[in-house]
Amino acid sequence: MAIRHLRDVVREIGSLYLYAACSVAGAIYQPEHQVMGSGRAVVLVPGFLGRGLAFFRLRQWLVEQGYPVYIADLGFGVGCIREKSRELELFVDTHELEDFYIVGHSMGGLISLGMEEEARRRVRHFITLGTAYHGAVLSHLVPVFPAARQLNPRSPLVRELIRRAKQQENLTTVVARWDEIAFPRQSCLLDGSCEAITGVAGHAQLILNSKSLQQVTGLLSTLESDSSGMTGAQTSPSA
Repeated sequence: MAIRHLRDVVREIGSLYLYAACSVAGAIYQPEHQVMGSGRAVVLVPGFLGRGLAFFRLRQWLVEQGYPVYIADLGFGVGCIREKSRELELFVDTHELEDFYIVGHSMGGLISLGMEEEARRRVRHFITLGTAYHGAVLSHLVPVFPAARQLNPRSPLVRELIRRAKQQENLTTVVARWDEIAFPRQSCLLDGSCEAITGVAGHAQLILNSKSLQQVTGLLSTLESDSSGMTGAQTSPSA
């Protein structure tokens, strides 16, 4: 058990370095959107200090499975979450997306659910990876950033979005076995939502580890199969 935990820690440290490198390089280079595919489109939304380049592995996995993939790179994710939600709405409008999936990593899940109801109705299903719905304790360490202040567990935005998330029927949360960024793990869990607990350990591993990527693509495959007889996106309740 101790050896397994040590291996997980080493892998996560390596993934965090890779995540940081992608954040820096992502300011210069952004992966192209894959607009062709046989499945429904998937929009990937990065989180705090994240850039679209960090999704390079997940993007490749999804493309190989036949999904059109759009990466909503909204900058470094340190600004106002409400503004980022509006930017995501504009992204969806600009690319004329309908009946699509959203995969949000970390704060990217909150940005996604922060969109107005009209935009949320266009989403077939939301998948969030390591999203701290109840707020992130580590946000206290970087209060200089607007997003960090809004991620405070006591912030009005957190209370608003967790209420909205609990009402969102087309939502699946994916949580790591342990998460050094979004902790305690209970901060990521929602009563009444479909919770998929992955065996992968670590916040960055959720978008870089092959087991997690396999789970995400498997979830999308199941959603595609379940919705094959349905028409139009599911309707989200008002917040």
